[in-house]
Amino acid sequence: MEQNTVLSCEHLTFCYPRQTQDAIHDISFVMKESEFVVLCGQSGCGKTTLLRHFKKNQIPFGTGSGRLYYRGQNLERMNDRECAARIGYVGQNPDTQLVTDKVWHELAFGLENLGVSGIQIRRRTAEIAQYFGMESWFRKPVSELSGGQKQILNLASVVIMQPDILLLDEPTAQLDPIGTRRFLDTLGRLNRDLGTAVLLSEQRLEEVLPMADRVLIMHQGQLLGDTVPSHCGDILEKFEKEHGEMLSIAPAMPTAVRVWQACHNEKEQEAPVSIRQGRSWLQQTVHKSGQTEKGSGQYFQIDNSRGTPADKAGRQQKPQEREKTLDQEKVVLQAKGIFFEYEKGKRVLEDFSIQVPKGKIFAIMGGNGSGKSTALKVIMGIYKARRGKVRASGRIRYLAQNPRSLFTELTVEEELTVMLSDWHDRSPVAKMLRYLELEKQQEQNPMDLSGGQQQRLALGKLLMTEPDILLLDEPTKGLDGAFKKKLAELLKDLCLKGKSIVLVSHDMDFCAQYANICGLLFDGQIISQSPTESFFRDNVFYTTPAGRMSQGILGECFRTEDIIAALQKAGCG
Repeated sequence: MEQNTVLSCEHLTFCYPRQTQDAIHDISFVMKESEFVVLCGQSGCGKTTLLRHFKKNQIPFGTGSGRLYYRGQNLERMNDRECAARIGYVGQNPDTQLVTDKVWHELAFGLENLGVSGIQIRRRTAEIAQYFGMESWFRKPVSELSGGQKQILNLASVVIMQPDILLLDEPTAQLDPIGTRRFLDTLGRLNRDLGTAVLLSEQRLEEVLPMADRVLIMHQGQLLGDTVPSHCGDILEKFEKEHGEMLSIAPAMPTAVRVWQACHNEKEQEAPVSIRQGRSWLQQTVHKSGQTEKGSGQYFQIDNSRGTPADKAGRQQKPQEREKTLDQEKVVLQAKGIFFEYEKGKRVLEDFSIQVPKGKIFAIMGGNGSGKSTALKVIMGIYKARRGKVRASGRIRYLAQNPRSLFTELTVEEELTVMLSDWHDRSPVAKMLRYLELEKQQEQNPMDLSGGQQQRLALGKLLMTEPDILLLDEPTKGLDGAFKKKLAELLKDLCLKGKSIVLVSHDMDFCAQYANICGLLFDGQIISQSPTESFFRDNVFYTTPAGRMSQGILGECFRTEDIIAALQKAGCG
């Protein structure tokens, strides 16, 4: 084994109890000193299981084989203290790792357990709090933090022990776009400044892939590829040719990779990965096509009217006309003048108002701690507003950020069965299991599912009650690209049946693709609300990667599919 190898596994195989299929099968790879490696794959493919094997006290219960090494020594025989200090782990759910009541105590907790002196603890906590920008909430109760702040705290409480390697399981799932960049910038600095090796499992690859030295692509429990980011497009292409279908992780790949795969010529060997590389490639590709629009400052326009309503004459409506149309539609949920504070003088919502038309998807976006989750809880009646009114037509159901809060039974099947009004007819349960793609996990404990599988199960449990209005808090968290599309089809189907949906999300692509109306929550109220196209057209940071990549080069392309369609129309690819 090479001297600069920090972590490795040889022919690792593992199977959970009561399961016939391996969760991970015959996986081998090596991580070098200071490497930044991204681990990706569809939900339930074994990413979390694999990561947990590299943290001694996190190795799951079941049967397995293979070898694990940390710097050449058997990882399972490592001293517990050394393992805790040298290998840091940040899990999917920030709440499950927090063990104390205050931020400062959470930072100090790990050092106290390692027997570090009081003087050293005070010095290190002060240093880490400044490094992570936590001064303003250093003495806050952990219960008052947003999901994103909790995840930053989890990272800081691990980094403070100065580990050699960080294992992170979808750490940006609960962060807004700006918070995600801040978190990843910090992670990148740790890797660059301290030489800390990083093994990062992620579904949202737009920001993390450009940072990676290598990418591990998993599929159905096996390691499909071990490559550099610029060759990910080749792996996607090869899989599609060999299997006649798209790889599940493909929709989660960066916009630049997906556009390149669909439109590159055969001579191009390396795909652009970042937005900057994608813009450069796009400019060259468009220039070669000769499709230049004189005097426009842009190369060519596309018809971006897909999905917009038309008037009675079939003419596409302008944004102002569409807003007027929405105002005239039947409103099934209305919140007006909502004021809410957790304690006196600390308001969260002030004059919060929304109107949700029947059969529409309303997406609420905003920064961490802006009050998005609180707004849903007020609408649901979990919190009582000091002022304002909420009016709803029909049955409302709410899915929280943490799907585990809905689980009460021992198996996946029982979680759905308990929602039946008629226990003599179990066919709805079987149908829902098929739709959620959880048939193979029906005998599994819900707590043993991956984050994405738990999200699907929780949503399925709500759907068993046939709600009229769904309130969804980060519904795409932990979902792979393939099931995001499946979720979107389900939501659109519900809308066609007259159901209405309010979702809180940091997933710009998902909102741009499927929401009818988008609103930006800031300073306690919805300060910007409009049909989806005009919302993303008017924003700079709260917009999609496709919008940033195509700005000034193509017409209004807010979706990856729009860029691909424009290039193919021009004869590119």
